[in-house]
Amino acid sequence: MIVASILLIGWAIISCVPVPTEPPPFVAKIDGPGVFVVCEGVWRQDNAVLSYISDEGFVVADVVGSTNPGLRLGDTGSDIHVRGDSMWVVVSTSRSIELFHRRTGRWLGRLRFNDLREPYRMAFVNDSVAVCTFLNDASIAEFDARTLTVRVNRAEVGPAPEGVVVSEGRIYVANSGLGELRRMEQGASTVMVLSTSDLSLLDTIGPLPNVGDVAADHQRRVIWCSYRHYTSQPDSLGGVVAYDPMLRRITRHVRLRSPKALVLDEQTGDPIVLHADGVARIGRDAISMVLRRPDGETWYGLGRDASSGRMFIGNARSYVTNGEVIVVSRSGEIIARHEVGINPSRMGIAR
Repeated sequence: MIVASILLIGWAIISCVPVPTEPPPFVAKIDGPGVFVVCEGVWRQDNAVLSYISDEGFVVADVVGSTNPGLRLGDTGSDIHVRGDSMWVVVSTSRSIELFHRRTGRWLGRLRFNDLREPYRMAFVNDSVAVCTFLNDASIAEFDARTLTVRVNRAEVGPAPEGVVVSEGRIYVANSGLGELRRMEQGASTVMVLSTSDLSLLDTIGPLPNVGDVAADHQRRVIWCSYRHYTSQPDSLGGVVAYDPMLRRITRHVRLRSPKALVLDEQTGDPIVLHADGVARIGRDAISMVLRRPDGETWYGLGRDASSGRMFIGNARSYVTNGEVIVVSRSGEIIARHEVGINPSRMGIAR
């Protein structure tokens, strides 16, 4: 009887111990204000990731993998847009534009281009219609960003279109020509201006050797374009120009060494440019260095939060290992460094 009682008590104790189970999957906390960072990865390595940094400094290194088990972003990440509760990520080598829910990271759908063209950058025409450039072609496409369906499959532009922006019924497309590679082709080193209504050509800005990026100051009606120039030329210094759409001419030209990225201060209209020497602000009367790049760092991407004035610099380090995002205050002080994926380049601010 005593033995039976001991066995009965032991069984009761065991039955109260919970059976070990698999831990719940990690749920990325990305619903607060912060910045999404497209880390493009290494070409053909299928290792692009979307990282997230909250305003408090919490980091999710791989949003897509953390919230969608078994799903990878693809190869190679090249752009991001955050609008409301949605975000679109362009993945060039995978030939796709991926749609995610901004606050959960849940994958919602994909637009795949099956004609070997590789989407590179995108811009919104309105709340539903967007356009994208194809770096390995001489065209853009127009699509419905909500349904991920193509509206206009092909509109001709110049060779190797990179940056694109939309302002006041016009689409501005930067045709780099891939530097030296396609510089002799028609339309290379120009910014073409297209109508949003029928994608017809309205104007051409240039020549701007190896032009890469465009940004629109909607309030002051100025289009800023950055170009990198050709390294083979004696005068290989790049620069930034201001284009007046009403006058249809360039009204300002500033020379900088190898501009890499261009963002705007919405309050002042000043362009902020990442170039070979660091980050510079182009004011109305003077150019000032916001932050100089130290030797040994590879500054690769630039973003800016309009509400806080903070800047985010993507440091690629060696190009083949994880990079970092350097958080810079409005006054130009480095306030944090956060490790992210490989080659952090494009930033999407989330509020």
